[in-house]
Amino acid sequence: MRVFLLIVFFSLSLFTAKAQSREHFLTHADSALNNYARNYPAESVYLHLNRPLYYRGDTIWYKAYVVGGQYHQLSALSGILYVELISPKDSVVSRQVLKLRAGISWSELFVENKLAPGTYHIRAYTNWMRNQGPEYFYDQRIMIAGAPVSASSQSLAEKTDVQFFPEGGGLVAGIRSRVAFKAINNKGLGTEIKGSVVDNDGNVVADISTQHLGMGVFALTPQAGKTYRARITAPGETSQSFDLPRVSDAGFCLSVDNRAQDSIYVKIAANDKLFASYQNRNFYLAAQMRGKLYYATEGTLSAPVFVARVAKQRLPSGIVQFTLFSDRGEPLNERIAFVLNDDTLKLKVTGLEKTYSTRGKVAIGLGSSDAEDDGLTGSYSVSVINETRVPADENAEGTIFNHLLLTSDLKGYIQQPNYYFTNNTEQKQADLDLLMLTQGYRKFEWRKVLSESPPVITYKSETSLQIAGVIKTPSGKPVPNGNVILTSPKENFITDTTADADGAFRFSALNLSDTNKVILRARKENKGGNVNIFIQQPDYPEISKTGFYAEPDTSSQLSVGMKNGLTEHRQQQMQDSLQKGRRLKEVVIKGNKVPKADRYNGYGSVPEYDVDMKNMAVNYSVITQALSSVIPGLTYLGNNKFRYENGAVQHFIIDGFERSADDLDFFSPKEVESIRIIRNTIVLTTKRYAGTDTTSAVQLKEVSIVAKKGRNKPDLSHSSNLMGGGHADHVIMGDDLSGCPFLIDCLTGKIAGATFQDGMLYRIRDLPKDQIAKAQGGAGSPMAIIVDGVRFDQRSGYNPLKEMNTSDIYSIEVLESGAYTAIYGSNAGGGALIVTTRRGGENKSNYPSSNRPTGLIMYPFKGFHKAKVFYSPKYDHPQTVSNAFDSRSAIYWNPDIALDDQGKASIGYFNADTRGIYRVVVEGIDADGNLGRAVYRYKVE
Repeated sequence: MRVFLLIVFFSLSLFTAKAQSREHFLTHADSALNNYARNYPAESVYLHLNRPLYYRGDTIWYKAYVVGGQYHQLSALSGILYVELISPKDSVVSRQVLKLRAGISWSELFVENKLAPGTYHIRAYTNWMRNQGPEYFYDQRIMIAGAPVSASSQSLAEKTDVQFFPEGGGLVAGIRSRVAFKAINNKGLGTEIKGSVVDNDGNVVADISTQHLGMGVFALTPQAGKTYRARITAPGETSQSFDLPRVSDAGFCLSVDNRAQDSIYVKIAANDKLFASYQNRNFYLAAQMRGKLYYATEGTLSAPVFVARVAKQRLPSGIVQFTLFSDRGEPLNERIAFVLNDDTLKLKVTGLEKTYSTRGKVAIGLGSSDAEDDGLTGSYSVSVINETRVPADENAEGTIFNHLLLTSDLKGYIQQPNYYFTNNTEQKQADLDLLMLTQGYRKFEWRKVLSESPPVITYKSETSLQIAGVIKTPSGKPVPNGNVILTSPKENFITDTTADADGAFRFSALNLSDTNKVILRARKENKGGNVNIFIQQPDYPEISKTGFYAEPDTSSQLSVGMKNGLTEHRQQQMQDSLQKGRRLKEVVIKGNKVPKADRYNGYGSVPEYDVDMKNMAVNYSVITQALSSVIPGLTYLGNNKFRYENGAVQHFIIDGFERSADDLDFFSPKEVESIRIIRNTIVLTTKRYAGTDTTSAVQLKEVSIVAKKGRNKPDLSHSSNLMGGGHADHVIMGDDLSGCPFLIDCLTGKIAGATFQDGMLYRIRDLPKDQIAKAQGGAGSPMAIIVDGVRFDQRSGYNPLKEMNTSDIYSIEVLESGAYTAIYGSNAGGGALIVTTRRGGENKSNYPSSNRPTGLIMYPFKGFHKAKVFYSPKYDHPQTVSNAFDSRSAIYWNPDIALDDQGKASIGYFNADTRGIYRVVVEGIDADGNLGRAVYRYKVE
């Protein structure tokens, strides 16, 4: 949808007093804004994650959408995206570099088993976005489930901070204004408070209480010369006092009424003192969204109050910023409001049944439900999960709507962003307006735009990878005009460049893969190799210290189970323990089991009953039917209702999340690790969540191996030998090479059947017969030198043996016989030397480094990550189907849905063996920047 600029003039008088270049201010503002948006376009990133919750050992599948400009169109500005998984302690767990194609890319992050459970976050950004600061980055919290390293009943003392935000920017004497406030606890989350506002004489002028997630609002008519304080109380705390902003003697108030369905009403009010001095002077009101001016008006202050009506249909969905300017063009007041129009893509999934069987085939279609659409265009992704196994808190979930339309334009952490986009009601609209009052707008500042001074661009947009560095002599002087060769053995790639007068060099337009080792070789202009190479290391942005990422979102909107979070469950045991451990003789221990102390049982202060799962798994197949039989005092009332002792069971917590009793029967007793009943709560923990699921383990037949202890062989697992490490005529270990400045000096005389002629290594049998005795001449092919997979031809004039330091060598494998050289063909017709350099864990230098003048360095380059393919089993051929239980909760993931000529797509996959409610989520964006999201559910029985 495209909208046009509406400029309304309430005064025919032209703005001339001190006008810039005698232009009308609104014309100048519109031109400056368009120039700014065109020359310095803003980019935003959104990641569609395949699920809201992950276990250790899972994979985070995601698709990246990078948009820019005024209409959220896919960006062609940047060609590289950085994605990081960040721990609760604000450290980077993993980092990926992705190649963007027209603003699109996809990949996966593996959640290692060694990671501590807690709340992590995923950060994504382009280099261009760094010019605006890290608050512009995509930053999404995710929960990684599992038992913590330790559990403690100790918690941080509660501390509440309250901030006050007068509508329009400030309190003005004599004008009744709305004052919003936000109370946050020491975890950075909204908290409930109540209290009152008093003036400096102790008079109560307003009562206050929170309305939603720590936010609230009250009305106040401030008086000149007075100060105001709020006295508040929060749960578990003593009362506190906070100062309100000071009162201005003269000024404007800018307020917005966004309750009407079709219009936004903007009110401008001047107090008596300002009106007396400002009467009949001009003012300007402008409304912009994403760097485009959608509404502007000029007025004359002929009365203390001015009201403007803005039709919502003229605005796209998103945050609109209203700014009041003085007659000199100075911004005075600002207010943001959210517009939610019916202008998104109407995605539709067709062919979906209400119920399927386990392992049943699902075949659905994707298209548009808008009759006026000719079909979908753009890019889309789809995720299917078993929501019963991976419960989603829809209020806290990040979506393409709430991120690109809301959170990417606001400062700070937005708690439960999707709450404002589901089941829209008047109350939610009021809560969203509270968010607009309390959360700062960050996209740009009018002062910078109107000054027309170019912003400082520190970080350029990247379209390709590069390696930069400098060449220096051993004494530290730059080497001008030197030649640098870059070789990537993994990619079979080689290129060169020439350093400038300061010894600086740069390789651009590189297309290399992740974890790639590149070799750089430098020479002086006179071919001398006595130089050092210094590589410029990547400059990644720092991580903002949050201080509260370790805790999940425990707002009042979450259930009891989700409030308790993921921090009170059992230690994850080692996977496949039966395979890897020793089977000991059975020992019977008699005694009472001590329940684990956690939040569910008041850290041991509340009695509980633990179900005998061994007995239950053998004798029962349905959990709800079995509970009343195995738990004394528990009565099944029918319709999935229970009574325990003297009260009804009110809470059912499955793997840390509050669920309904109906969800219990989606689990087989064989899948359950433990069931506990504590007062009116049943707590169920699955084996997968506890880390004891061994259903996928393969039980091997026991084999006894009897052998004599022999000499330990060297570990040659990192050798690049195509025949496999150690398959050679001779192996020389680096520890046996010492006392020589360069490798070639130590090898002389150490390789049987080979000799050096004119600085090149030959097999003696390849020398001409008349030269063998004299070991001179050398008309045959010299041996190939292969260093960490990179082949060097000695006849090219460069021999790495002459320049490599022996301290960098881990092993040398000599290939002389045809049995070992045949695999190399003509590339090793004269034999080969396989050189493996030392790695980080081998107690010596990592690679040839820049502090040794060898002119050679091996550098671990962070290239483009190669995305893996999501595995989705097929069960349409019974003869090839495994009988192993399919316990997947991530059922299907497709980041690149192919559309046909009619703008439609077909999707097919198979369900797992897990029963429950499956959720299908489709997200995407079309060529015009219109956003789309659709959510469907079906039941698997």
